Amino acid sequence: MSNTTLHLTYLSAAWSARQQASALQLLITRARQDPYLALALAHIDTTEMKGVLDAAGMGAALAEAEAERDLNAALAERCRRREAVQAEPGTPCVCRHSPATHARRLTAQGKLPCRHDGCGCTDLSFV
Repeated sequence: MSNTTLHLTYLSAAWSARQQASALQLLITRARQDPYLALALAHIDTTEMKGVLDAAGMGAALAEAEAERDLNAALAERCRRREAVQAEPGTPCVCRHSPATHARRLTAQGKLPCRHDGCGCTDLSFV
């Protein structure tokens, strides 16, 4: 690699870093002015985010966070129901299907309907 190429590569990297530093400085300034923004930023884990932090990138991260929230809420509800009736792990629903066969997300009504073909079970129940 020639000296000119190296120079241009470093110059480009310096320009990109300057743009990022400027953007971060603006974000820090705004976060200091707005405690709600600072709190919101503190809850964002960027370790798994990829790409530019623009509307599309944040939208993708939001969709992923909501999917994870919904899945874990459904798993917690399965555990809560099992615990409420002291059912052992692996105990099937009253429809005789595994709890894993039931919805991976709670419905708007808070139910976990069975997804097994032909089953009419509308909610996971251990009793």
